[in-house]
Amino acid sequence: MEQRQKFKMIRYIGYCFRDILRFTPLMFLGKLAVSLVEGVLAVWQPILIADICELAADLNGINRIDFNRNIFFLCLCIGLPALSSIITRGTTIYNDCKKESCYGWNMFEHAQKVRLEALEDSQILDTFQKADAAYSDEMAGSKMLSNVFMITEATLICISTVFVVGRFSVWLIPGAVVGCIPHLVVTLLSEKRRATVYRTQSGIRRRMQYLWVQFCKKESVKEMRSMGFGRYLKKLWVEANVKTMRDMQEVELRALKLSSLDAIIKNACYAANIAIALFLMLQEKIAVGQFAACLSAFAILQSELMRLGNKIGDFANSYHFVEEYYDFFQTETETDGEKEYQPFEKEIQLRDVHFRYCGSEKDALNGVNLNINKGEHVVIVGVNGSGKTTLSKVLTGSYRASSGTVCYDGQNVDDLRKNSFYRDISLVPQDFVHYNFTLRENISISDLKYMGDEKRLENVVDTMDIKELVQSIGGLDIQLGREFGGRELSGGEWQKVAIARGLFRDSKLIILDEPTSALDPLMEYDILTKFLGLIQGKTSVIISHRVGICRSADKIVVMKEGRVVECGTHEQLQQAGGEYSRIWQEQAKWY
Repeated sequence: MEQRQKFKMIRYIGYCFRDILRFTPLMFLGKLAVSLVEGVLAVWQPILIADICELAADLNGINRIDFNRNIFFLCLCIGLPALSSIITRGTTIYNDCKKESCYGWNMFEHAQKVRLEALEDSQILDTFQKADAAYSDEMAGSKMLSNVFMITEATLICISTVFVVGRFSVWLIPGAVVGCIPHLVVTLLSEKRRATVYRTQSGIRRRMQYLWVQFCKKESVKEMRSMGFGRYLKKLWVEANVKTMRDMQEVELRALKLSSLDAIIKNACYAANIAIALFLMLQEKIAVGQFAACLSAFAILQSELMRLGNKIGDFANSYHFVEEYYDFFQTETETDGEKEYQPFEKEIQLRDVHFRYCGSEKDALNGVNLNINKGEHVVIVGVNGSGKTTLSKVLTGSYRASSGTVCYDGQNVDDLRKNSFYRDISLVPQDFVHYNFTLRENISISDLKYMGDEKRLENVVDTMDIKELVQSIGGLDIQLGREFGGRELSGGEWQKVAIARGLFRDSKLIILDEPTSALDPLMEYDILTKFLGLIQGKTSVIISHRVGICRSADKIVVMKEGRVVECGTHEQLQQAGGEYSRIWQEQAKWY
């Protein structure tokens, strides 16, 4: 397991460097140049100080040129780091501008391929959240790169500085080396604990984020104010926040205790080094200038040892985020088929189809068998939880059946190229999106090639009976949604827009999942009747828990507990006196 983790670490670091060199090479070259320059200057500085002190003790016309030259180089050593910091800031700004095209775009591309049923798994959602935080909040890749350069630079400076003081006396080397060991151990141990605690908090952090969003969404704010449960949500958020802070506080307190011990050892070694250097000078084994150089070298060594330990800790921290980012790319993706989809001309067949959600103990679909003929208008009904929506997702290939087959004229959905298959399907989901775009965009976004087709748009507007809506808001090009200062629609109006979006798409199969739940039964019947009249020649599947539209259907499919329990026309199922008849009679009591 430990060996596998090491290989994983090497692989992910390689991925990180590959992406940085591909998308932000300027940042890589800039930080590399800065590290090399600062490393050379830091090592050169104590040598220059020693030479300047020795020349100053016996300054004359012969050595004055060397003295002035060394003074110039010393000023250079002190001044150039300020220029280097400007270059570092510049590359950081450059990286901030480019990071979306690197990390964000890679995430977007992979997210488009993730199996949709995987999004029902809370662990997968945690992975998404951690990966997004890794690149957007932590900028983990660029931080890790910076830490690698800084660790390399600090290591070279420490080694070179030890050799510099060792050139004066070998007795100065042991104290210089021993002083760094406790700091490195403490830093790595503390960082490992931080990473472990942070990873166990991913679920509760996502819950905190969810709760915070509720305080910002107008729908939830309205409800919590009118129902009076705002304080309860606040209590939940505070409890989650306090728990995460307490866990991290405990880790930081442990780290602080270890750091105190580390500081004592490190300062003792520093004092011992100075004492040894002073003793050697008094014994005239090193010159005054060399003693001054030792003091400078010890100060640099102390500083660089601190930086080395801190940067190793920062590297471990940034690597944990890099790991979380690249772990996201291990999420299972859809396996695209190799066959081009040919629009079906006869029928859609589902044979013994099973489907189970991750973590569930029973199948949502349990042996579904169903035929849908081309041009047929099918209504699928059933009580909540009967499997209607799941069936629509398996039917369109959004979810892959656990077992069984879904075929379009014998073409197994699993074998088809998704892009070619989806081109022939239009879907209006139950949880449709309110896009804060113009009304025109909200409708025509489903088929962009027809966005400029005014006649097609006008036909859809007439069918959905939203002409008055268009006139009342001031036209098709008016912004919708108050979030960006546009016009807000009612729930029923948004639902009509969603159906219009599905209808606008040029497809042979259209699926509506609870398309009129926000409309009253009379409006529902009127819209769906017009809808069925307009799509003659197309195949439609309407999923509904209300049975009013069933009179106009060619076929009614009744689902119960994940199975198809009845199939037929309205008259046939009424006469059969089964599940459909029961649902019809129950709903008739309300009208």
